[in-house]
Amino acid sequence: MVLSGQPEDDPNAPPMSYPVFRAWCTYGFAGEPPQIWIASTDQGEPVGCCTLELPERDNLLNAFCYPVVALPSRRQGIGTALLAHAAEQAEQAGRTLLMSNSRVSSPGSAFAEATGARPGMLDARRVLDVDANLRARLPGLRTEAHRHAGGYTLRAWSGSTPADLVDQACALYTALGDAPHDAAFEPMTWDPARLRAAEERVLAQGTRWYSLAAMHDATGEMAALTQVNVDPGIPGWAFQEITAVTREHRGHRLGLLVKACMLEALARHEPQLRQIMTFNAAPNEHMIAVNAQLGHRVTDYFQAYELDVAVARKLAARV
Repeated sequence: MVLSGQPEDDPNAPPMSYPVFRAWCTYGFAGEPPQIWIASTDQGEPVGCCTLELPERDNLLNAFCYPVVALPSRRQGIGTALLAHAAEQAEQAGRTLLMSNSRVSSPGSAFAEATGARPGMLDARRVLDVDANLRARLPGLRTEAHRHAGGYTLRAWSGSTPADLVDQACALYTALGDAPHDAAFEPMTWDPARLRAAEERVLAQGTRWYSLAAMHDATGEMAALTQVNVDPGIPGWAFQEITAVTREHRGHRLGLLVKACMLEALARHEPQLRQIMTFNAAPNEHMIAVNAQLGHRVTDYFQAYELDVAVARKLAARV
C-alpha cells in the first residue's frame, strides 16, 4: 500500500526497502513498536493502513499518526476512518494531540488540511550528488574545517556504538534537542538503554551504518557526531542520520569537519554511492549552511501538522 502511493506521495525519493520497513514496524524508533491498523474490504483485501506511535518516555500527551491509503482506494473515506480510529486509540492512551507530516503539495497535505490540522514546522529534504566534483572539493573543505578545529581528534566506527562511547553518544543524541522543533514536541532524552534499543532496529534492517565523532583532546569528550546509513536494497543511495555538535564545542566548524571526513570515508567504503539524502528544519540555519557548502540541493519540503485528538474523534461521523 505504501509503495502503490509513492508516485503521488513522494515521487522524488527511492522506495523504502522491505527489510527497513519491516524493522520500523517491528521495533519502532527506539524500542517502542508502533500500533499498526489495517483497513480491509468485506472480502479481506487491504486498502489502507495507519501507523500510530504512542511514546512511553517523552511526548506523553502526543501521538504520531501516519495514515496511508492504497492508490486505487483513495477518496473513498478510508483515510478519514483510519484517522478517526487512531484518534480513538490515542484518546484511550491519554493523548491529546495527533502529530504527523506530509510532503508539501502532496495528497497527504491536502488531506491534513481538509481535516483542519494546523501546520507546524517546515522541513526541507536535501540530496547531495556524490560525483567527481564533490570528491575534488572535499580535501579543501576538510582542510578549511581543520583550521578552525584544532585540539580535536576523529574517531570512526561501523555498526553499534563501542561500549566506551555509549554515554557520550547519548549526550550527542540529546544535544539534538537544541535543534528547531515544534513547540508541542518534547525532544528526546537519551540513555544507554534507549540507544541500544535504537541500534537493535538498525541491525534488524540489514543496513550498513557508519559513524564518525570528533573527540576533544583536552577532556576526552565527544564533541560532534555524524552518522550515515547505507541500505543494500537501495543501490546508489545513502541516508544521513544525525549530525550533532554539543553546545560547549560549537563554533569550531566541527559539523563541516565530521561531514566532510565522513564523505571521504564513504568514498572508500561505499564507492557505488551516487546520492545522499538528508532533512533539515527550515529554521536550522547552521546545519543548512554546512549542507549548502557541501553542495546539497533541495528536492522537497515537508510540512508538519497537528490535530487535537478531540477534533479527530469527530471525523468518524464523516465516514
